[in-house]
Amino acid sequence: MRYIFILLVFINFSLGQDPNGQDLDPCSDPLIKLAETKGIKAIPLKDMVRFQRLMKACQRAGGTEQIKQLHRKDWDRDYKKARTMASWTSTHAMCVFVSFIYFFAGKALATVPS
Repeated sequence: MRYIFILLVFINFSLGQDPNGQDLDPCSDPLIKLAETKGIKAIPLKDMVRFQRLMKACQRAGGTEQIKQLHRKDWDRDYKKARTMASWTSTHAMCVFVSFIYFFAGKALATVPS
């Protein structure tokens, strides 16, 4: 019985290893590919620590330019999205701001000092 258990454990470890023996390039990880296509904000919070480690490993492996492009694309995507009022929050903020301006302008212009 003990020999069968040892044999099963050995087979489990031998089949569980990478047959090629190659380490994958950290720059070609699916998490970095997700950040390139959908942005850094698309990465789940539970994977952020792993993503930070992958970015550092990618920079060490010579992918500094790829990481710079990743950040650049994210900034450009945010800039293009923020150019228009795309949500209720920004629309509401603009309406409140304009209302305050009209209120104080009307209050200042309508009152006559005695």
